[in-house]
Amino acid sequence: MPRLLPLPHSHVSGTHLEIRLEGWSVMVADLGSTNGTFLQRPGQPTVRVSETPQLLHSDDVVQLGHGVDLRFEALP
Repeated sequence: MPRLLPLPHSHVSGTHLEIRLEGWSVMVADLGSTNGTFLQRPGQPTVRVSETPQLLHSDDVVQLGHGVDLRFEALP
């Protein structure tokens, strides 16, 4: 069952991204947001997240823009 997480930032779309669990894996996908979603992985250049689900790793940071960052820690 999906759960919505409202964020009080006007530059974050109402349905900006999807974060889902697939077994023990955490996946992220952009949902056609206006300003985009970006993935910052340690030691690699920042990349834009597409609508195709992408596997997250420990210490990945998902950026929604203007200082709204989601850090994923201790992932398997």
